Amino acid sequence: AKLSYKSNHKSVKVSKNGKVTIAKQFVGKATITITAAATKEYNAATKKVTVTVNPAGTKLTSVKSAKAGEMTAKWSKNTKVSGYQLQYAMNKKFTLKKKTLSCSKYRSMKLVSGLKKNKTYYVRMRAYVQTDSGNLYGKWSKKMKCKIRK
Repeated sequence: AKLSYKSNHKSVKVSKNGKVTIAKQFVGKATITITAAATKEYNAATKKVTVTVNPAGTKLTSVKSAKAGEMTAKWSKNTKVSGYQLQYAMNKKFTLKKKTLSCSKYRSMKLVSGLKKNKTYYVRMRAYVQTDSGNLYGKWSKKMKCKIRK
């Protein structure tokens, strides 16, 4: 049967032979509809495939103890995202006293206060993009550790 392809998003294109091409800056979800024409032996059929493209990860560049009980995190900025999530915890696996903060897309630095003095915290972050169906998250950055000043 002859197959035809159609995408519901202008940044996701499908060629006549079914090859999918995604625009470099695209982040989000797109649905590709595949239609098989009817033949003598088969009925016409349609199948929908959803393609999800998450945002690129961000790089955590530094984490330092600013003052007693405070820490400053800096990261590389990505203009294509809606914002960032900064997560910190008291162990490497992020299971002990974990907290997640949202950060604006316009900033590349976050001050965290109210931390325990003379303790070590592990920090990581990721970018996200808001879509109609919810947020799409990038990968977590490599974790960094910071010892809080007395």
